[in-house]
This record gives sequence, C-alpha cells and structure tokens, in this order.
Amino acid sequence: MNNFNFRKIFMKKIGFPLVLISILFIACSNKPQGTTINGKLTNSNGEKVYLDELSTATIVTKDSATIAKDGSFKFNFKVPEIGFYRVRLSERNFALLLLDSLENVDFTADVKNFAGSYKVKGSSNSEKIAEANALLQRNYFIGDSLKKVFAQYQGTSKMDSVGRALDMMYGALKQKEAVYLKNFVRNNATSLAALAVIDQLSSESELDTYIFLDKSLMAKYPNSPYVRMFHTRVSEMNKLGIGSVAPDITLATPEGQNVSLSSFRGKVVLVDFWASWCRPCRAENPNVVKAYNAFHAKGFEILGVSLDKDKAAWQKAIADDRLSWTHISDLGMWNSSVVKLYNITGIPFSVLLDKEGKIVAKGLRGAELESELQKLLP
Repeated sequence: MNNFNFRKIFMKKIGFPLVLISILFIACSNKPQGTTINGKLTNSNGEKVYLDELSTATIVTKDSATIAKDGSFKFNFKVPEIGFYRVRLSERNFALLLLDSLENVDFTADVKNFAGSYKVKGSSNSEKIAEANALLQRNYFIGDSLKKVFAQYQGTSKMDSVGRALDMMYGALKQKEAVYLKNFVRNNATSLAALAVIDQLSSESELDTYIFLDKSLMAKYPNSPYVRMFHTRVSEMNKLGIGSVAPDITLATPEGQNVSLSSFRGKVVLVDFWASWCRPCRAENPNVVKAYNAFHAKGFEILGVSLDKDKAAWQKAIADDRLSWTHISDLGMWNSSVVKLYNITGIPFSVLLDKEGKIVAKGLRGAELESELQKLLP
C-alpha cells in the first residue's frame, strides 16, 4: 500500500467515489421485460427526475417524471437485458442502479444529495452497489473532515506533527477501504456489480484481482460485448503488469538510427517517456540525470522515448538538459505508436526494467527511482 501524505492531499480536491462515474457494463439475457421503480424523495419541490440507460457508448434518457407533493415518483419500463441505469436530477446529482427485468424496486433518497443518501430495495445487484457506495461516501466525508482539521493548523508550529498524525489516520482509512473493495470484488465476481467498483482498486497493486474478475465474468458472460470490453482492458493491463516483459520498442534516434529496447537486455533500464514541450518532464530531468550519473557505471541505462513532434525542439531539449543517454522517437506526439503500446495517458511516465527486461516498477520519480536502483544495483 502506498504511503499517504495528507499535506499533499489537502492541496487537491478529493473527488466523489468513482463507483458513481466508472465505465459501465451490461450483459445479455433473454428474460421477460418489465421493471418498476417506486421512488420516494425528501426535500423535493416538484422537480423533474430522470431515468437514464447507460451503455458503453451513450447515455439515453428512457423516462422522466415530476416529483409529486409527497415526494413520490414512478418509472415503469422494459429491461430487455440486465444493465446499468441511473436515476438523476442533474448530471452531478444521480444514483447508479444495476437492473434486470421483472424487478420491483423501491428507491429513496434526499433530493439534495442522491449519491450520499440513496437506498434501494428489490434489486439485489443495485443493493450491492449501494452498499459499496455508502462506504465510499462515508470515507469521502471522513477524508474531507481530516482535510479541514489540517487547514486549521496550516502555518502553525504544530502543522508537521498534525500532518503526520493525519497521514496515519488517512492511510489506515484507505488501507481498510482497499481490503473491503478487494473482498467485495472477489465475493461478487460473477456479478456485474463488481464492474462498478473495481476501478476503485489500483490496477498496479491489485492486478491479480482484475484478472480474477475478468476470468469469472468471461466464464459466466462469454458473449457479452461489455464483459469482453473489460477482458480486453485487463489483457492490456496484464501486458504492463509488474513482472511481465516490457513490450519491445523500435524507433529512430535523432541521427536516424533505429534502436530497440530489447537491445538493452543485461542492463537495468529506465524507459523514460517525455517531451521537450512537457514542463513537468523538464522539471524532472535533473533527478533523472542525477540517477543516471550515480548508477550508470553499475549497469544502469536510460532509453528516452520522446512524444515530440518538432525534431529541432527535441534535440535542443536533449542538449539543454544534458541528457546523455540514448533517445528515440517517431515524432508522432500523442499519435506515437508507444502511446497505445504502453497505455500512456500523461507524461512524464517511466517504466523500470530489470536485466531480463521485466517490469519492476512504473512512474518512479526522484528519490523513489534512486531507492529502487539501490535494490537492483547495490
């Protein structure tokens, strides 16, 4: 489990749990159609409530209703196959349901906060999601409270000691949450409800849980395009899992010579994805230079893979930052072949490989990189 730094967390806005906005999945069924949602809302004032069907590609509004004076509303609709839906007041105020045909669902919530208050009965899959969401919501508000406590001590002599205490509290909270979520996924591995929760787990440290869920769902829903989508995603993750051999790269140097990553076998290699136009990359370069100078003689190499488009700018950055290792690029920027191959969503991004070309770690920076190199090259 990663170490948590509450002082850094304080500087960021803690988002609502991704269980509410994760990629959603459905699976095929041939059951009869007809599902009802009986709603009862508090603090309503005649607003309109909507029922949306969530597919892999679109969100389609299936029905709408005006909330009655007593807070009630009702949806009756056909569910041709088990799938994800949301009951919403707005794009930011909604609750997620996983519905099958012939379900008679009771839905209650506070109009002011669907996500934090909703409860559901009559749909076992929706009840499972609501259970996980309730825990994530509680932890969100606990984290927010800790953030406010830290704010009170900013700039005081107690800031460091309070920060350390909050680090421990937040770390313990997230560790407990991770255990719960892992158990939830494994205990519900044949339910599509697990797909709404799995993204809360790190794909790095919990890749085995992703693989376990993938195998379970593929066994139960082998023809579902949505489960197959998850299967494709996990297969891509597995290519870059810790302990797997890194996909080979062959691109040209600034001088036009093709160089392959596989040619570095026998060395500990950092594959460093960067670009001249990337300010965080340029800010991190001195740390990479420091690590290279300290460990190069022991068998450490760096392969710089640039997402540049302008060759002159790329070459100038190499010279200006004194990056004296091998550099390659296809000058394709975000259309570069390496972006999809390594699932790159942002730079700087790095992958550290052992002498056999297997992935040891990803995304290391500064002292973290040097610490890992000390283990590999004592």
